[in-house]
Amino acid sequence: MLYPTERKKIKKIFKGLTLIELLVVIVLIGLLTSASYLVGKNYLKKAKDAKRKMDLERIKTALYDYYFDQNCFPKNLPDCGQNFNGSMVYLGNFPCDPLLKTTYGYQVQDKECSQWFKILTNLENTRDPDIRKVGCQAGCGPECQYNYGLSSTNIKINQGCIVYYACGPSGECGAFDNPWCSRCPEVFENDPTCGGGCDCEGPKKKINCCHDERGKHVPEGGKCEPEEKE
Repeated sequence: MLYPTERKKIKKIFKGLTLIELLVVIVLIGLLTSASYLVGKNYLKKAKDAKRKMDLERIKTALYDYYFDQNCFPKNLPDCGQNFNGSMVYLGNFPCDPLLKTTYGYQVQDKECSQWFKILTNLENTRDPDIRKVGCQAGCGPECQYNYGLSSTNIKINQGCIVYYACGPSGECGAFDNPWCSRCPEVFENDPTCGGGCDCEGPKKKINCCHDERGKHVPEGGKCEPEEKE
């Protein structure tokens, strides 16, 4: 509640403002409100992403504890809030995604006793540098539908979702199905910049660039076409 003296002060302030000045004040208030909302929203996203990363680390530790007892990784993860049991409780109150309230993605070998695992999620901040750090910028998971995850040390988290890039003989960085068919000296996984650029005309031509482009379109499991003789 405003006291009479306070009302008079406010009226006096606005009475001395022109219409344009009043509109400027309103616009500034709106901009400040929007900026505060966006900052708060981004902060919440980062906080939830931090929880996702921490959850996956805890699950990874529990999976290894299970493996040391069972010599296999489990076929499935427990539902949210349940205990992860075996010969002991490896992880109580199993965590789930803080936004979707669902279990995290989980992938294992298609066999009775899996010797590797992947635990997967989607970070809300798609510019998070950890996405590139783990190699999921082109996707991870069975359908490459996740952008972050952890795996056992004997398998790459992005295996099956790797896009190979190399410097073609024309000097352009491009995707190759099988860059080794083209005798590409350097191959970049999921990096469409080829490490910052290609130099196929300068003194580093033999070091940086592929011999030809035969490896650009090779069917899965196929072989390179014979190199044409000049």
